[in-house]
Amino acid sequence: MKDVDKLIDSIREFPTLPTIYSSLLDVLSNPFSTVNDVTNIIIRDQSVTSKIIKVANSPVFGISSRVDTISQAIFFLGFNEIKNIVLTVSVMKIFSSTKSFTYFNFIDLWKHSIAVGVITRLLGTKLGIKNVENYFISGLLHDLGKLVFYKIFGEEYAKILRYSFDNFEEIRDQEKKNFGITHEIAGEILAEKWRFSRIMREVIKHHYVFRKNNEDDVLIACVHLANIIAIAMNLGNSGSNAIYQPNYEIWSVLNLPEGALTAMYDEIMDSYSKSIDILNYST
Repeated sequence: MKDVDKLIDSIREFPTLPTIYSSLLDVLSNPFSTVNDVTNIIIRDQSVTSKIIKVANSPVFGISSRVDTISQAIFFLGFNEIKNIVLTVSVMKIFSSTKSFTYFNFIDLWKHSIAVGVITRLLGTKLGIKNVENYFISGLLHDLGKLVFYKIFGEEYAKILRYSFDNFEEIRDQEKKNFGITHEIAGEILAEKWRFSRIMREVIKHHYVFRKNNEDDVLIACVHLANIIAIAMNLGNSGSNAIYQPNYEIWSVLNLPEGALTAMYDEIMDSYSKSIDILNYST
């Protein structure tokens, strides 16, 4: 087993997110900030600007009008959603150089994350949640800890993911055995360093087991269920080959109508395939 304290220190010493994200957080913390203030931060980075416009036009957000500028994106999506897109792009930059190994392809892990993000947002929409701003990003980054382990341990973690997948074993058991902590804890530690919102940290910490805490129950339950659906639909690869039963408590929290999940199949596949084209590491 690894030295847990040293591992936690290495996570805390992880690279900071690109300056654009921290600058955006600072601007948005000012209640008097304007659209121009936010736009001026973003347009300093043309690659981020281009990615935001692509993502804003993706089926994830369902904007009926074409978005061509950052100010238009802000108008249609609002400050918080723009912040989430910048966070997505920033995280992608951090992990863009992560090497894939024969044992396990890092891109497949990212594809699983995209699928969970897409399904989480669709579930929120089906439930009639008025504000689903945090649903896609919460699903997308639920497995942040796995990305961290893959980045730090490389081939060693790739072998663990492959072993767990091939033997229908719990990844968390292998993580605990080899590293002393699970990916949920690793993700939570990095999320604190990166100034993620409280609700995002709760999702990362509780998405697998789901524990009721009332305030965030619906979002965490959606991510919990979306993770299982993504595995069942074989969208990407989480390192798990076992379709586990959802925590029974989520059904009373979500109260989904009968047949809702089956009816979502085509919509999930369409949104997933289009999002994969946009949220990849080559553009």
